Amino acid sequence: MERLGIVIGKGETENSAVVQFRRHSMCGKCGQCFGPNEEEIQVKNPIGAVEGDWVLVTTGEKNIFALALGMYGVPLLTFVGGFALGYFLWSEMAGAIIALVLTGLFFLGLRNREKRLKNREEFMPRIKRLAMAREIDECQESSS
Repeated sequence: MERLGIVIGKGETENSAVVQFRRHSMCGKCGQCFGPNEEEIQVKNPIGAVEGDWVLVTTGEKNIFALALGMYGVPLLTFVGGFALGYFLWSEMAGAIIALVLTGLFFLGLRNREKRLKNREEFMPRIKRLAMAREIDECQESSS
């Protein structure tokens, strides 16, 4: 996924920057984005962009797919597998209890692992390049 944004300051680390993104007009006002019209995030800054630069920020799509699978697919399989195990070995109630316990344990493990994964290089958004004038104009038109 790629989005255009403007660098509004330096990040907490040496090779990072804070980038502000404007909500597109096609987003509507669904309320899912941070703030009423804009969001700001810290990103890796390998190209040395400075405050005021328009940049193209990217995240690895392969990594996003893996994260989505881990957040939605694995818990679903854990729940269904736990229910099936308990149902066929004991009863429907046992299946429900085992499914909830296994899914809860999965999410506890995921939460512990999140702390380690959060700062991994491949999961952090990064500035890919400076934006071209045409892209900047399109972005400004779509956000107004």
